[in-house]
Amino acid sequence: MNRFALLITLLVFTLMGCTNQNKKQRSSDETTIDSHTSEIALDWLGVYVGILPCADCEGIETMIELKEDNYYISHYKYLAKPGVENEFSNEGTFTWNDDGNSISLQAEGAPTQYKVGENYLILLDDNGEVNTGDLADHYILKKRM
Repeated sequence: MNRFALLITLLVFTLMGCTNQNKKQRSSDETTIDSHTSEIALDWLGVYVGILPCADCEGIETMIELKEDNYYISHYKYLAKPGVENEFSNEGTFTWNDDGNSISLQAEGAPTQYKVGENYLILLDDNGEVNTGDLADHYILKKRM
């Protein structure tokens, strides 16, 4: 009987050790992901349009299409600037910021940053902050449905 009790005890401790080791390994291997980021929680693929503010024209008609594999196509048209080449396009890749709520479009020169929300993009300032003030609502591109 003592042998049987000893065998059962060893079996229980062995199983407990395996279970604890599995939990330790799983917790160290898993990366904590916040499922409330724009990158994970939102349907961000699509076309966003709007007219962004312009210092020396009536506005910049803007279209940005976000595609799979972090690829984008953008088109810009400066309004009421006759006699000047007023349209241009870019395409390339974009990257998500560390917290997964904004993107940087990689293009010639400095990247352009946008906050990604539910069916909208907001053009961010040079510091990666949301523009504030009287024109704040004019920095929003809305998703075309």
